[in-house]
Amino acid sequence: MTGRGLLRALALGGLLLALLAAVPAGAGAQAPAWRSAEQAVDSISEARSALLLDGRGEAERLTSRAQRAYGGRLARGLRAEAPAAAREAQSALASARRAARAGDGPALAGARTRLRGALLRGSYAVTTAAVRSGDVRRAREWLLIREFRRATRFTRPGVDATVALDRLGARRTTPQRALLAVRKDLLDAYQARLIEQLEAGSRAAKRGFRASQAESGEFARGLWLILRPEYLRQRGANATRKADRSVAAFVTATRQGNRRELTAARDRVTRALDGFTAAPFTPAEQARRASQFLRFLDLLPIEYDDGTDDGKLTIPFEVQEAVAFRDAAESALSDLEPVLEKRDPRRLAEMEGALAAFKPILDDAVTNRKIVPQEQVDAVHKRARSAAEASFPEEWQESTSESDFDLVDLSLDRMEAAAGAGEWKQAEQARLEAYAFFEFGPELSLRSLAPDIVNRVEGLVWFSADGRDGLAKLIGERRPRRELRETRLALDGALDEGAGTLGKGAGAGEVVTNAAVIVFREGLEAVLILAAVMAGMRGLARQQKKPIVVGAALALVASAITFVLAQTVLTSLARYGEKLEAVVGLVAVAILLLVLNWFFHKVYWTQHISKCHKERKRLAMMTEKGWISAQAIGFVILGFSTVYREGFETVLFLQALELNSGVVVVLEGVLLGGVAVGALAFATFVLERKLPYRKMLIVTGVLLTIVLAIMVGKTMRTLQGVGWMPITPLDFDPPFWTGLWLGLFPTVETILAQLGSVVFVIGSYFAAERLKNRRQEQKLRASKEAAAQAGEELPEDEIEEPAGKSPVAAGVEQRG
Repeated sequence: MTGRGLLRALALGGLLLALLAAVPAGAGAQAPAWRSAEQAVDSISEARSALLLDGRGEAERLTSRAQRAYGGRLARGLRAEAPAAAREAQSALASARRAARAGDGPALAGARTRLRGALLRGSYAVTTAAVRSGDVRRAREWLLIREFRRATRFTRPGVDATVALDRLGARRTTPQRALLAVRKDLLDAYQARLIEQLEAGSRAAKRGFRASQAESGEFARGLWLILRPEYLRQRGANATRKADRSVAAFVTATRQGNRRELTAARDRVTRALDGFTAAPFTPAEQARRASQFLRFLDLLPIEYDDGTDDGKLTIPFEVQEAVAFRDAAESALSDLEPVLEKRDPRRLAEMEGALAAFKPILDDAVTNRKIVPQEQVDAVHKRARSAAEASFPEEWQESTSESDFDLVDLSLDRMEAAAGAGEWKQAEQARLEAYAFFEFGPELSLRSLAPDIVNRVEGLVWFSADGRDGLAKLIGERRPRRELRETRLALDGALDEGAGTLGKGAGAGEVVTNAAVIVFREGLEAVLILAAVMAGMRGLARQQKKPIVVGAALALVASAITFVLAQTVLTSLARYGEKLEAVVGLVAVAILLLVLNWFFHKVYWTQHISKCHKERKRLAMMTEKGWISAQAIGFVILGFSTVYREGFETVLFLQALELNSGVVVVLEGVLLGGVAVGALAFATFVLERKLPYRKMLIVTGVLLTIVLAIMVGKTMRTLQGVGWMPITPLDFDPPFWTGLWLGLFPTVETILAQLGSVVFVIGSYFAAERLKNRRQEQKLRASKEAAAQAGEELPEDEIEEPAGKSPVAAGVEQRG
């Protein structure tokens, strides 16, 4: 090659390199469509900034770069599947170049937004076409050109389209079902964004932001063009032409900056969209939103009551929660509006009116201007509830686990956000809300169907599971958000497993087995406590067993009645579920503490040790009128509370099974479990009579103390669950079964409460022993002094045991 040829080749190569360098990264035929779209829109955004900082020349250069980025696969895809969107995109790019040349900032902003709308419109067409043909790779590429519905504390970002494509790629769904999910996700997001742009345009007009006005108008137009085919299908040609004119008037008003015309046009578009849902809900989704509406509605008076007292604002956070629940209920009702408008418009208006009536009440309470009586809030709630029950189909009024899982997820989202902002108190409140939604929703069914999943969820929500610290521990120690996120992801996995389990359901044999296990497990606890209490009753004390047996029998009857009334009574008390459980637990602990002291200090010591004829006569008199004595009543209460506490929990579990599988199948399991418990009780009580008395005294005393510690631990854990006790985590990780069976949880409060209860029982024993011996010594000394003064000897039958000898040991020796 000659020197001139070499120079020519080098020059040509340099020119080629220069041309390649001038092309932005990602542009060209091989760049993914989503990246080309991103670069085209970003280039015009940069041109807007350059127009202010660098002049028109730089702005024009950047708009030319946007044109080049648009070329390649992006342009070809739009021309093939959405020619109208392709023409709109080219027109927007040409407008951007003219605006840059003229130095027109608002026009450049409008052109950018027109391009953005055209790309979304084209992406929607290409994505749906790819899904329809089963081309998952292409659908994923174009789906990335999309907008999301803004997330709030009660709405989550739409990812159904992404999930549907993943399922389609794994051949776990059909193209038709995937297409439905993609369309619903995108149309729902674009309708929500259209409504946002209407309001954004109005706000920009009030502030005099011309560029923002133009952007809102153009973006609203682009979103409307995506929704228009579905609007035409639902509303017809006449309504669609009217809506077209309203949208066009809004766009014109935003360009001209005419605030009055803009407001009027916005109102016309809003009326046109009233009752329209671009992505109609399926029957299952309608039931899900209806369930959420009812749940949010029922939470309103509860939160208001918790946050106010006697005309005063006591806990502002609770009232703020009520405000959020009202907004969430309004959002759910708006999604149901198209169906309810056709079904019962009068009652729909009543529900909307009730929600509107809540607004000033809650607004005044939040600012502490006026606190209306609780009765007024309850009346508004009752009005809305009655209208919903009268207008909602039966399937809408059934509680669904899906809506409960949604509420758990939303509460966990708020927990993460609060923790990220350093608002640890709000994060803990959100965690407790998530746990409450789970415990009184899905857990009632999962406890019998998949207890291992329940254990994992509770461990991750509280202290530890799967080798990770629980959320309560992480929040209590204010750990980094990254650690919180890792536990949250593990918790999401457990919740997904739970949702899948409930979706699968259970066969009749499995339900019978689960019901039997539940009855046996709860019955075992009752039998152990009764055996411990009754083991030491010998001689005269045997008569005291009768009130306990009567109380236990009454508890069995009460448990059966509770099961029958569960559909009505328990439903009305469900909103107080965990708080009610906490109160019942406190009462049970108090009774057990009383019984332990009464059992050791009075029943055994007084009725089995005393040799005094006067004491025997007094005990005989007590036996004659035993059924009206305080002791007998106490034993009846003891027997009743011991059995009914377990019976109440059993009813809650069985109710969940009954709702899923029917009462006949559940009763078969109840019968099976009841036979097993009866056999266990018979064997336990018979065996007890054959045990040595001294050993039985030791065993029953220790057993009853252990049961007390377990009850105290679980009750403290419940008190923490409702927020009535603080949580101070300890740095150790016991196995989860220790909490389930021993009531042992890694917090300062639960451990101290358990230790305190044991120390109280043991300490009271020694204190009572010491006091009793002191009184005996004083009495014996007084008797000897009196006898000495009278010159008489003290009769042997009046000489009591010396102070150093244990009445327990004396009693055992006496029996021997």
